[in-house]
Amino acid sequence: MTEPLLFSIAQGVLGKIASPALQEAVAIYCVEDQIHELKKTLTAITAVLLDVEEQQAKNHHLQLWLRWVRDVLYDAEDVLDELECEVLRKRVISRYGGIKKKVHRFFSISNPLILRAKISHKIKEIRETLSKISIEKNRFDLNERSVDNGVVHLRSREMTYSFTNKLDVVGRESDKQKIIEILMQPNGKNLSVIPIVGIGGIGKTALAKLVYNDDRVKEQFKSRLWVCVPEDFDFKKTIDGIIKDATGQSLSNLDIQQSRTILRDTIKDKKFLLVLDDVWSNDRGRWEELKALLTEGASGSKIIVTTRNSEVGSIMGTHPAHYLKGLSQEDSMTLFKKWALDQKEKQPRPDLLNVGNDIVKKCQGVPLLVKTMGSLLYTKDKEWYWAHIRDSEIWKLMEEKGTLCWCLNLAMIIYRPT
Repeated sequence: MTEPLLFSIAQGVLGKIASPALQEAVAIYCVEDQIHELKKTLTAITAVLLDVEEQQAKNHHLQLWLRWVRDVLYDAEDVLDELECEVLRKRVISRYGGIKKKVHRFFSISNPLILRAKISHKIKEIRETLSKISIEKNRFDLNERSVDNGVVHLRSREMTYSFTNKLDVVGRESDKQKIIEILMQPNGKNLSVIPIVGIGGIGKTALAKLVYNDDRVKEQFKSRLWVCVPEDFDFKKTIDGIIKDATGQSLSNLDIQQSRTILRDTIKDKKFLLVLDDVWSNDRGRWEELKALLTEGASGSKIIVTTRNSEVGSIMGTHPAHYLKGLSQEDSMTLFKKWALDQKEKQPRPDLLNVGNDIVKKCQGVPLLVKTMGSLLYTKDKEWYWAHIRDSEIWKLMEEKGTLCWCLNLAMIIYRPT
């Protein structure tokens, strides 16, 4: 098992804990405290799993530790699945069950009292094992990633930039035109904010770049600014990022009051387009504070926000969010060919194209995953290798666990024949 896959399993367990069905089961069988402690400990372990993957090849003790984690994660999955199944069975029984069956079930393992004792005992064992695992991880020098509601965010992430290669983007012309139409609309003295919302890897940043670099937009907005927002929406860092993009000056040595003053002076009476890329935080207070500063710009100024979180779009947007959907199969295949095939070849091999078409279908229209798969296969010309990628069990896991979004950046490691 590759350890990014182990990481995805841990993410899946955390996601299951947060699911409505599991929360219903937890309430029915009164195991809130046990589940809370389980989640707390598992979160601490999950936060280091990606770093473990990077180090474990050189450390035999880490490899053993990971096997320990793997075993207990499978146990945790089994217990949570059992809880969910019991809730589903209760729903069926309440609708279709008869008196005799209910009497029989009272003496069965499905009786709530018996099941609660059984589940509590299992969870206790798992929690105790996880506690030992968590203590053991302190022996290793591991970097943590922050974990929020089952989603791990990297503390250090790649900053985006405004340049784009139009040849790398397909199937987004209609989306681009819709955003530009909004940008061209007069809005009086109000500051307009257009959210672009979609799952990770779907192409929100790519779409924003297409709009940002369009000639009509350049003509409409003489001042165009691009900032990748810090994950925690750090107010000063965001302000400094806007100033740096506008002036080329780094002002990290200034205090917050000085930065606020410079931002006002920088945008005052200027009609600007600002892209706030990859916003995670739904802290409305910070957004309102930043918006108050940005209103110093001239009438007609606009802001584009890209985010995975529809709540963020609702908080920040003055226009309805533009929800970005997956690419069509045809557009996905066009993108795949650019990344998987040598463009110098006039006649791509039909056998590879047939398998590639199946792989692209499994990517569900997510451009980042399509490009990742294409890059992986670019130097491979064996049909059996492509078939191995197509038939990998990981696709099934991704569908069952809903892990498509956060498996994207791990795909290069996961899809490797053994």
